[in-house]
Amino acid sequence: MKSTLTNFLTIEYELPGTRAFSTQRGCADASDAYDGLSVCHYVDAPDHIVEESRRIVANEFGVTPERLVIPRQTHSSAVAVIDDTYPDINLDGVDAMVTQRNDIVLCINTADCVPVVLCDPIAGVLGIAHSGWRGTVSRISALTIDEMCRQGALPQHIHAVMGPCICPDCFEVGEEVASIFKKEFPFVSGIVMSGPVKPHVDLPEAIRVTLIEAGLPTGYITMPPACSHCNPALYFSARRLGIKSGRTLTAAKLL
Repeated sequence: MKSTLTNFLTIEYELPGTRAFSTQRGCADASDAYDGLSVCHYVDAPDHIVEESRRIVANEFGVTPERLVIPRQTHSSAVAVIDDTYPDINLDGVDAMVTQRNDIVLCINTADCVPVVLCDPIAGVLGIAHSGWRGTVSRISALTIDEMCRQGALPQHIHAVMGPCICPDCFEVGEEVASIFKKEFPFVSGIVMSGPVKPHVDLPEAIRVTLIEAGLPTGYITMPPACSHCNPALYFSARRLGIKSGRTLTAAKLL
């Protein structure tokens, strides 16, 4: 049975000063690459799904769809500041965003990569990042924190949550990728593990280490609630469905 987009669910995050959630597909056909809520406009999803999904998400936040800030992610380390010049900002090739505005919603699309939401509720600064393996080794979360601090945030006040993503048991990589992680995190055990055929990498743990290195208190970091690859009925997974598939949305708005 195809999803009607009216039965989707969200995972709400406890993030001070912010409303943030990740979406689930709803009552969808897990084998259909695009069935379920997906706002992503550059993965060949049917236009009606993207448009209706954006309307539903915007309504959840009490804004118009034009207030959803959705970059075209490319696994870069680019961080954009969403200020009063938005929407006159080029968001092509952007994988993280920072804002002090409370009238817009920052959106990240994932299908196995790690969405990271960051907020300093005292300074009123919000950040969000898309951290695949390339973004993780380039420490895009730390780059986002750096930009947040330029906007007035302090690392010791920043809370972080990670959304659904691929778990280390499912994230098999080649020796070349494994060697990159060993080089970037040489003193941290458990990020690269041996597998039955190829090595496995723990992306959330690498991000957690990065956040701690950036100055976040360990108690302010929330790990992912679920594995996207283990739960295809709930989340889109590029490793299961291919790159041309829907995307799980993680969205956040300052209160």
